Formats: sequence, structure tokens, C-alpha cells
Amino acid sequence: MKIGCIVPWRPPTPHSGSGATARTCRGAALMEVLLALALFVAAAAVVTSALSASMDSLDRQRMGVHALNLATSTLAEMQMGVRPVAAESPQALAAPFQDWTREVLVSPLEAEGGEVPALVRVEVVVRHATAPIVQRLAQAFPPSGSGSLLSSPSSLP
Repeated sequence: MKIGCIVPWRPPTPHSGSGATARTCRGAALMEVLLALALFVAAAAVVTSALSASMDSLDRQRMGVHALNLATSTLAEMQMGVRPVAAESPQALAAPFQDWTREVLVSPLEAEGGEVPALVRVEVVVRHATAPIVQRLAQAFPPSGSGSLLSSPSSLP
């Protein structure tokens, strides 16, 4: 395939249309420029959409990690005894986390032989108000009436 327009030189004659050949060459060059421009625009559109998709994915991942951190903090507060091991209905968090809600679900773990369960399952559910982000994190705890989760200094050897 030839690119461009190369015409061998011939002296003009009264019947030859030398002007038509020059116009054809200019038209071919214009078509090449337009084709190159169209290809560039198409490539730019593909790159822009890929970049936008990756930024959206990065934002979703960041918000997911943030929700996991909030759920982990809630479980850590329960382990330290700062927060009781009890069910909570969905509540909005304080600023700067006002777009997030937290819910605590407590259910007994099944014990063998119908005995009283030795542990309860505590599940923290963190949701974002506007984005479709939901993070669930669960951990087993002793029932709240069985004493502290942390050993007292006097019980340590």
C-alpha cells in the first residue's frame, strides 16, 4: 500500500490535466491527516475511559479499607472493654465519619450437647450512606456476663 502521492514529473501539455493530479495529491494528504486524527481521538477515548475506570476502582478499594478499619476499631473497643459486647441498631458515626453507619449484631455460637454457649458471635456491619460499600467483620467473644475480656494484672503469673 502506497502512502502519499508521488507523481513523476511530465512536462505539461495542452491536453493533460496537471492541475487535477495536484488536487488529487492534496486530497490524499488531507485524507491521511483526517485518518490520523480520527485514530488519535479513538485512542485518547480508550485511554481516558480506562483511566476513569481505574480511578473508580481505586476509590472503591479505599472506601472498603476505610470501612474495614471502622469495623476493626469497634471490635477492638469491645476487646478493651471500652464498648459493651451488646447488639446495637444502625447508628450514624460522629464527624468526620458522618457518611458511615455502624451496626452490631450479637448471636450465640452453638455449643455441643445443648449446653449454654461459651462464646457469642459479634458481627460489626459498617455501611456507607451514598456509596454501595458494606463491610462485615465478626469475632467470637465470651458472653458479657462472664467477666472482662482482658485478664487482670493480679491473675497474671
